Amino acid sequence: MICYGPVPSRRLGKSLGINNIPSPKVCTYSCIYCQVGATNKYGDTPQVFYEPEHIFTEVKKHLEKLSANDKPDYLTFVSNGEPTLDVNLGKTIQLLKTLGFPVAVITNASLLKLKIVRGNLKNADWVSVKVDANDEEVWKAINRPEEGINFDDYIEGILKFSNKFKGILTTETMLVEGINDQTSVLSKTADLISLISPAKAYISIPIRPPAVSTVKAPSETTINKAYQI
Repeated sequence: MICYGPVPSRRLGKSLGINNIPSPKVCTYSCIYCQVGATNKYGDTPQVFYEPEHIFTEVKKHLEKLSANDKPDYLTFVSNGEPTLDVNLGKTIQLLKTLGFPVAVITNASLLKLKIVRGNLKNADWVSVKVDANDEEVWKAINRPEEGINFDDYIEGILKFSNKFKGILTTETMLVEGINDQTSVLSKTADLISLISPAKAYISIPIRPPAVSTVKAPSETTINKAYQI
């Protein structure tokens, strides 16, 4: 299924989801908390999945079926894998914007080191980048990146993108008990978020069945501590 919803979104109101990465899951990460499950196939190079015209047609048909009250606030790329692995993402965004709805992309930010990826995202109206840790060891433990993904490149890519992007930029940090919720780790993460200077910085916790069964949400006290930091 290429598109679904709209579904209620805490960040985006009514969000019509777009899945531009077909099954089996292709991603740059295999996050321990991922609700989709472990990554079936790693990738670190943008490639062709669906043609932009095909996604546009499917979304247009879906929108035409909706009543006026059900029209979405955003068309959102939230894939079963990493949406920026789609080399045609930029062309697809341009086509979708002709439908009259703002376009959002939720990315793990691992490929922002690539100029083509930053270019593909430049016309989006709203972009969320994942910032789970500003520490290489913790980043590897929680996000389990593909071998070709370098931590320093990941950081550099986010900062390059944040300095040029004209739309609404947000960050998302998923907290996992005992992995990235220690005060020292949170402080370093907050330092990076400060450099990114997003419109909003979101804190999330795993509430759906994770890829790794031992993953748990931190305590309310710890979540509050993270918020204060």
